[in-house]
Amino acid sequence: GGGSPRIPQESIVQRIGRLYGAETRVLLHDSPSDSGPLLPPSAQGEDPADDSQYQILGFVARGGVGVVYKARDRNLGREVALKVLRSDRITVPKVAERLIEEAQVGGQLQHPGVVPVYALGLQKDGRPQFVMKLIKGATLAQLLQDRSSPEDDRARFLSQFEQLCQTMAYCHARGVIHRDLKPANIMVGSFGEVLVVDWGFGKVLGIDARGRTKKQEDQTPGPESVIATLRSDAESGQSMVGSIMGTPAYMPPEQALGQVDGLDERADVFALGAVLCEILTGAPAYVGESGDLIIMAAQGKLDDAFGRLDSCGGDPALIELAKDCMSAVPSERPRD
Repeated sequence: GGGSPRIPQESIVQRIGRLYGAETRVLLHDSPSDSGPLLPPSAQGEDPADDSQYQILGFVARGGVGVVYKARDRNLGREVALKVLRSDRITVPKVAERLIEEAQVGGQLQHPGVVPVYALGLQKDGRPQFVMKLIKGATLAQLLQDRSSPEDDRARFLSQFEQLCQTMAYCHARGVIHRDLKPANIMVGSFGEVLVVDWGFGKVLGIDARGRTKKQEDQTPGPESVIATLRSDAESGQSMVGSIMGTPAYMPPEQALGQVDGLDERADVFALGAVLCEILTGAPAYVGESGDLIIMAAQGKLDDAFGRLDSCGGDPALIELAKDCMSAVPSERPRD
């Protein structure tokens, strides 16, 4: 107390303007599909702070690890998404580490189907935050729910699914698995772009002495680049055996049984099959009460899903692909 009043930090745009006598500000038109007013930033009991570069505009979503806000980059004039560690998680180092790792994975996966991460930093109270592209559109879950029947506009959804598969092929080639693929984590932008979001459960597969990701079968050599994060070389940071993370309705048996150390790309392949099953039949791999889903997933009870696929009227090759991807035994699924 008693100090002089704080002087706002000068932005880079203001500095350039002072040096060159021309502080230019260019703002593009908003997309016609932009949503209406957002909830205030404090709607979820949080109090994010503006800083010299990012102005908080409103609340977007809240998850188990972080809170996402809409913000404006004062230097570039663009709207961004700002994900901040929840204030009630600030004393849990492992949770903060997971948010930082999510930012690092997203920052290194440079593909049109992965949400770009622009920056990693800290709030004034020490909470980590990262800045990423703000997606304007709807989740695949919302779009599937809005259709009148599973046959409605099936070709469009299959095209979006193909884009999803291309994105995951890129991620797998770089040794990264998602572990929570589902329609709610797939965004379809206002102009048809398909993006995989929420990499909070993402895992970087082990790297051998030659710098290649470890795989159980010999594969065709892929790109040399690999992803590395805080936890890549820290044994103490690896997920514990027996822990379960993901969404049971889209989860392979090995993941539901907590066999975390043995998960590889085929866990994502199963989830992709469950998404394809939902596109074709209107429901994912497992349907039931929430308390029963994890048991069904652990036991690989897929008779209902396979029956729905057989009667959905879809292309036989697509039905066969969905079944192959959802095989209860990992070795019977497509590798990637």
